[in-house]
Amino acid sequence: MKLFTFVLFCSLVLMILTKNFDIDPSLNDIRICPDGESICPSTSTCCIATNSDWSCCPIENAVCCSDHIHCCPEHYKCDLKFFKCDRTFSVKLLEMKPSMNKTN
Repeated sequence: MKLFTFVLFCSLVLMILTKNFDIDPSLNDIRICPDGESICPSTSTCCIATNSDWSCCPIENAVCCSDHIHCCPEHYKCDLKFFKCDRTFSVKLLEMKPSMNKTN
């Protein structure tokens, strides 16, 4: 994965240095992963893979599963027992409390 990322990065740099100013705008739509080296499409999410490299989940703002193989859409959680994504909307309502900066 790191070799692929390195080749992709070098290709992008080479295109810029050869004065190709008519670069396809989609090439600018990349996401640089937290390691600063791995690159994913901007419509994806960087997740740590099983080999501790970074991989690309094909969903933007996704939740990366703890098995480092799967991912779920935003606002879902990974159910690795049944290999599915569950909605997380079953959260209890919280009671609001008065603000601390209110003067009486």
